[in-house]
Amino acid sequence: MTGIAIYISFIILPVKNIIKFSLVFMLCASFKITTDKVYVCDSKGSVAYHGSKDCNGLNKCTHEVIYITKTDAVNTYSKRACKMCY
Repeated sequence: MTGIAIYISFIILPVKNIIKFSLVFMLCASFKITTDKVYVCDSKGSVAYHGSKDCNGLNKCTHEVIYITKTDAVNTYSKRACKMCY
């Protein structure tokens, strides 16, 4: 019996812990916090956010170019993705 108890202690229990850790890790990884940053022309006439400061659509901006989160660009500034760089 001692051999079986050692087998259970050193093999089975660590495997269960690895499986539990993997499940918790996958669950946490599925709740990704979006921190994607984009460029926005800070004018009332602009309609899009840009992935690059060098985008041709952004080069037309005569106002300040701001670097903000994509979430803020959509929710606060009501911007959509640029059709040239996205």
